[in-house]
Amino acid sequence: MSSKRFQTKEQAKLEVYGHIGKSGAQMRNLSATGAYLEIAKGDYVPKKGDLLNLTVELESLKRVYNVAAEVVWSKGLGLGICFIHKDDILERMMAKAGVF
Repeated sequence: MSSKRFQTKEQAKLEVYGHIGKSGAQMRNLSATGAYLEIAKGDYVPKKGDLLNLTVELESLKRVYNVAAEVVWSKGLGLGICFIHKDDILERMMAKAGVF
């Protein structure tokens, strides 16, 4: 199922669970279920399956959004992500580690 995508040029900060530091990115499009990001800088480029904490500050609205996401595909510095519920992060991390 796909959602309507909206073009954007918002700046974002990514934190990849299990890696130290933040990466800068530009959000190129956004939908209700996910987004396309281009990594701007950072020591680590996220790959498929990585779990993220994404922070986007919308200056025009004076709002900061902080969402959890999973990388569903990556190519070069581009990432397709799907939003996930923050309560699912721990369970997904443990599943990746083979705990479940």
